[in-house]
Amino acid sequence: MNRISTNILATLIVIVVAFFLGRLIMLAGLQTELDQAKNGLIQANQSLKLLEGEVNNIKSAAKAEKVPQSSKILKAGEESSLLRVIGETAGKSFRLNSFDLLESFMIKPEATDETNRSAPGFSAVSEELPQLDEQGMPVGLAAEDDQEWPGVEVIPVKMTFASTYRTVGKFLSEAEKNMPVNAVRSMDLMIRDGGLVKGTLVMTFPLSEQSKR
Repeated sequence: MNRISTNILATLIVIVVAFFLGRLIMLAGLQTELDQAKNGLIQANQSLKLLEGEVNNIKSAAKAEKVPQSSKILKAGEESSLLRVIGETAGKSFRLNSFDLLESFMIKPEATDETNRSAPGFSAVSEELPQLDEQGMPVGLAAEDDQEWPGVEVIPVKMTFASTYRTVGKFLSEAEKNMPVNAVRSMDLMIRDGGLVKGTLVMTFPLSEQSKR
């Protein structure tokens, strides 16, 4: 009887020891994964701070040096050259994964409200009446309506890329100086390990009005 009790007790001790050892091993594995996740988060935060600092340095340098913007405006028919121009400006470290010319749109400044602000509460009436033609219609008004300025045509370009944050900052700076007049419409960045950046960039390029005549 004592022998059976001893065996049962030994078995229980072995089970308890195995349970605690297994739990310790599992906890050690979870702790390792947790530490790796924390390290990855720390590295991501450090990369984000470096990127923010680089962007601030570029902005400060641009303000201090007053870098002149490009005066060249894209002409109709030159849209096909944008891929080559962007590739040359960005350099080999800026890898384009996709490049798309989006549908163009017209834009023009909104009319100012100076007349309304100068005479609130009533509309101004000209003291001189317009000249009338033989049919009693004002002279010149119809011609002015037909020649209303439609605005400036703008070409949006969407691209996805992989690069480093330094190369992205340099490209944006060089694009302002060396490429046709442009503006950044939107930019989404995803920072990866080692300072690598993947992103989507949409730039807009106005077309020269003289090229459309």
